[in-house]
Amino acid sequence: MNRAAAFLLAVAGMQSVTAADLGTWGDLWPVREQDMLTVITGRLEALQQTGELGRKMDAFKERVVRNSLRPPAVEGISPTERYSSRLFDPSVRLTADIRDNEGRVFARKGDVMNPLQYVPFNQTLYFINGDDPDQVAWMLKQTPQTLESKIILVRGSIPDAQTALDSRIYFDQNGVLCQRMGIDKVPARVTGTPDGRLLKVEFLVAKEGQ
Repeated sequence: MNRAAAFLLAVAGMQSVTAADLGTWGDLWPVREQDMLTVITGRLEALQQTGELGRKMDAFKERVVRNSLRPPAVEGISPTERYSSRLFDPSVRLTADIRDNEGRVFARKGDVMNPLQYVPFNQTLYFINGDDPDQVAWMLKQTPQTLESKIILVRGSIPDAQTALDSRIYFDQNGVLCQRMGIDKVPARVTGTPDGRLLKVEFLVAKEGQ
C-alpha cells in the first residue's frame, strides 16, 4: 500500500470515528438563567435603598430640561461671510408603494416624487445662530414676503431667542433640515421658487459692512 492510499484510509477512519456515538461523558446540569425582570427589579431596589435611584432620576430630569431649552448645536455651521444662493430639489425616490386611504396605489416603489407638487411651500424659513447677537439683530429686521415664516435655531437657547425676537422659535434637532438642504452657513433663508417645484436657499450676511 502506497503512502497516498494509507493517508486516504486514515482519513476515512477518522471520519467514521467522528460520526460514531461516544455516549455521555461527565455530569450534566440543566441551564438556569435568572429572570431578566427579577434582575432589573433587584437592581432598582438596591439603587432605591442607597438613594442612588433618586439622584439618577434628578440628573435625568435636569438633562431633559436643559436639552429642551438648549438642544445640542448643529455641527459644521459657520457664519455667512458672502451672499450666495442655490436651488434645492426636494424630490425623493420611493422605497415602497404609497396607497391612499382606500388602499389604492397612487405612487409605486422606484418612482421619483416631488412633494411640492402636492403640498405647496408657502412660507419662509430662517436659520440663525441664536448665540450670535449680530444674527439676532439681523433677524429682527427681516420682513418675510410670505404670510407664514419660521425661525429655526442651529445653536442657542430657545427661551432666550423667543424673548429677544418675540416669536415662536424652532430648533433643527440633530441638524436634519440643514443636512437635507445643504445648509452649512447662517443666516440662511429658504423660500419657494415661483414655479413651485424647487426651494431657494440663500446665505445672507448678518453683520453690516460685510
